Amino acid sequence: MKYVLRTFIWPLLATIVFIGCTKPQAKFPEAKPEEVASRFFKLLADGGRLSNQEAFKMVSTKYGVMDIDSFRKWTENYGTAQSKIKVLQAVLPAKPNKSGDWIAVVKLEVNTPSIFDANFKTSSQVNLILDQKANEWQIDFNADTIDESTFVKESQTADGTELASKAEGAK
Repeated sequence: MKYVLRTFIWPLLATIVFIGCTKPQAKFPEAKPEEVASRFFKLLADGGRLSNQEAFKMVSTKYGVMDIDSFRKWTENYGTAQSKIKVLQAVLPAKPNKSGDWIAVVKLEVNTPSIFDANFKTSSQVNLILDQKANEWQIDFNADTIDESTFVKESQTADGTELASKAEGAK
């Protein structure tokens, strides 16, 4: 009996456990999300009709199609050559979200000139959706994949009251 356990059952159990523990992974494109985001914002900063059209091609159409004129209207005043966007970090997804999309989060630092002689720095993020058919990351321009509850949590203090209500109470 010990021979049967050692020879057949233990290897079979080990194989089942190994197969059960491995998760299917998406094959991510060669171009990393941070590279895609950098190129997108560089194209917008370059200005011009051709650069804008190239940036428009990088926008995801998964949740809806935006026409080029609307995109141009939203991005024409994006910024000047003095505005700088720096990619701080890119987080690749470990699994698909609830909708089945693979979403990469790219955290950004936006450095904008100010009229007060100092630059104004803010942090932001942009989500990228993996288009599995084309095997490329695409910009979530309309922020369809951003979970708004995350921003609500971040805008609250430790005691659970919102910052805006505290500011109104201070007046």
